[in-house]
Amino acid sequence: MPSKHHSGEGTTAGATLDSQHPNAASVRQQLDRLLASPQLRNSKRCQALLKHVVEAYLDGSLERVKERCIGFEVFQRGADYDTSHDSIVRTTAAEVRKRLAQYYLEPEHEHEIRVALPHGTYSPEFRLPPAIPPLTVQMEPVAPFHTAPRRPWWILASVGVLVLMVLTIVFVKTRPNEFDRFWMPLLDDKSETVICIEQPLRIFRFTGPRVAELNQKMVGAGATPAAPADQLGDTSLHLSDLELAGRQYFTYGDLMAASRLSELLGRKGKAFQILGDRNTAYRDLRGRPAILLGQFNNQWTLGLTSGLRYYLDKNEAERRYEIHDRQAPGKVIASIPMGNRPEEYSIVSRIFDASTEKTVIAVIGTTFMGTLAGSDFLTHAPYMQEAFRSAPANWYHKNIQVVLRAAVVGGTPGPPRVIATHFW
Repeated sequence: MPSKHHSGEGTTAGATLDSQHPNAASVRQQLDRLLASPQLRNSKRCQALLKHVVEAYLDGSLERVKERCIGFEVFQRGADYDTSHDSIVRTTAAEVRKRLAQYYLEPEHEHEIRVALPHGTYSPEFRLPPAIPPLTVQMEPVAPFHTAPRRPWWILASVGVLVLMVLTIVFVKTRPNEFDRFWMPLLDDKSETVICIEQPLRIFRFTGPRVAELNQKMVGAGATPAAPADQLGDTSLHLSDLELAGRQYFTYGDLMAASRLSELLGRKGKAFQILGDRNTAYRDLRGRPAILLGQFNNQWTLGLTSGLRYYLDKNEAERRYEIHDRQAPGKVIASIPMGNRPEEYSIVSRIFDASTEKTVIAVIGTTFMGTLAGSDFLTHAPYMQEAFRSAPANWYHKNIQVVLRAAVVGGTPGPPRVIATHFW
């Protein structure tokens, strides 16, 4: 498209669609398809914004695709409203981008005109679908009838069977399986992936003038052993003697889960970065797919997965971890004590997040062993094959939640087993 439409600054000339791009009539037909699609027909805001920016562009009124003008004309804001405090245009545009991505992920829309709303602008782009290459058949020159050799029928049949076998083997080897399809949105993304690990909140170390004394009593120093238990019990300690140190540490299970996922991404040739959640800012996640490990201590898991159907909660009164179903209020689908227990639970979610505009995979465990069981599921194809055996058609184009249970043997979680799934 002509570069002038990206900014939309003070341009009123009619928009032109050259021979490399669809004409206005075709774009309007595609807009009607989009507005009537399941992805957009239930959101009046998304419909209104998309229709406004497309029509404004086609009419050449590019000043109408600025944020303030959209807020005034589409969402009935005042002409001088403060866009820095009212984000309705930005949040609706992000939702439109997500819904357009979901629409074009479906194979039946592959050869339709693509309508896009690029990041950083409200001026749309239109692209023709990729051309379908013509089918060509090469024919061997036909020899004169009287010289054509006659081959025995069994030779022709054998060649045909051999060709069929080769094609079958190639098809089976190249057809994506459930494992490939689950990971495809993240692995096909050209951006670097962020693995964000929760960090413990309640890890302290001694600080202040009593550091040497307290360390000697607690752990010893050199050849001097730690103080006996009765002396430790008589030692006074003030909160000012402690400082938080959680941002420097990860729990064993979370770190092992990150290692497994790192190995998988490396094997697939996917660039990634590992961050602790206390050292992660929104700018680190926006525009990049993410894998979030842990819930109660991971501030980003709490923020990016809130509102999903299955969620983990603490029942402090009964000292239990519980997994709830929002579609069945009051229903607890799994419950285990916070102390020693024979099993662990985890929730694995794969969603398209509107705020980061990228795929997010979250692994939430009742404890770090549950997170470890979730990573086991994510890195082993047989577990995914079992989980999605009876999944709905095109499940891999949808958001997904899987609830897992794993027996704990000798302090290690066993194979994860699926107890619930949800696709939307």
